[in-house]
Amino acid sequence: MTVGAVIVAAGLSSRMKDFKPLMKIGDRTMIEMTINNYQALKVDEIVVVTGYRANDIKDVLSGKNISFIHNEDYEKTHMFDSICLGLKEMERSVDLVFITPSDSPFVQQFTLKKMLDLLIKKGYNLLQPSYYGKNGHPLLVRSDYISMLIKHDGTNGMQGLIAKMGKDFINVPFVDPGIILDADTKKDYERLLDYNEERRCPSLDLCRKIQDYFEVSDSVKVHSDKVAEVALNIYQILTNKGIKLDKKLILAASLLHDIAKGKAHHGEVGADWLLDMGFIEVSEIVREHMELKNFPSTITEKEVVYLADKLVIEDKLSAIEDRFSYKEELYKNNEGALSSVKRRKKEALFLHEIVFGRENY
Repeated sequence: MTVGAVIVAAGLSSRMKDFKPLMKIGDRTMIEMTINNYQALKVDEIVVVTGYRANDIKDVLSGKNISFIHNEDYEKTHMFDSICLGLKEMERSVDLVFITPSDSPFVQQFTLKKMLDLLIKKGYNLLQPSYYGKNGHPLLVRSDYISMLIKHDGTNGMQGLIAKMGKDFINVPFVDPGIILDADTKKDYERLLDYNEERRCPSLDLCRKIQDYFEVSDSVKVHSDKVAEVALNIYQILTNKGIKLDKKLILAASLLHDIAKGKAHHGEVGADWLLDMGFIEVSEIVREHMELKNFPSTITEKEVVYLADKLVIEDKLSAIEDRFSYKEELYKNNEGALSSVKRRKKEALFLHEIVFGRENY
């Protein structure tokens, strides 16, 4: 399946009183960030629909390997008209098309990949994502439905079309705040700036939503809460010793370390999910919560979560010796597996001594 993206940047940004596509978040414009997101997805084709300040947009995006189409009547027409121009341009060259405004830079790769998977497998013609009851961007449409879509008279824009679609349309909830974040007003822009500062690590509320999205069992939630409690106690001990670590990162990784529990290689699976959601540092910790890739020489957030997990069985505290004795007995006749168990035990004991000395937790 070939995939394209229509990115609409033709409007006057009249509510913003500034030109949205070229407003910056950090050192990049919003339209650059939006395009980078779809290029990271490796879509086959990107078309930007321009209107107001078209040459400025082209200058900023030079070298991006994208196409442009210009809405000559941008002052008189609506966003739906610009969408139709972009879709007509792409109708015969790809199988599926994302449709997004240029000021929607923070949609997760996880969301985009899942949207593609659902539309391919389920047979719908148009999909819209939502975040806790609020519809957002992008839309995803099958190219063979484009001719039907552009026949819409434009009343109420895309939402007017969606209201007519019935079984051809599906709305899918995601645990992705980026779906509903754009910049229609100054306040919206400030929210984008705030989200950019916070998005590397999910809040406690978002961690709970992520657990629910992946249908984490109650028993795993209770275990994760206990691991988080122990990890935060370790954090405080290390803080008192002058070791500075990221409390929010420790909490998030503790709560999310087992989100893929029950799946083969659940640490890797959960880490991949979190990486696609944009939580890079959390994913690195989750990936190694079962076994560290390298024997630790010091203690970081990763080792704090690793140790805390080794001190908890289900929702109860456990001595490290007790934690590993069962597996040592289980694998006593399997040299390779036993070696791995002993290595993890050695790592845990080393970290335990850094934190607690010779005393038990």
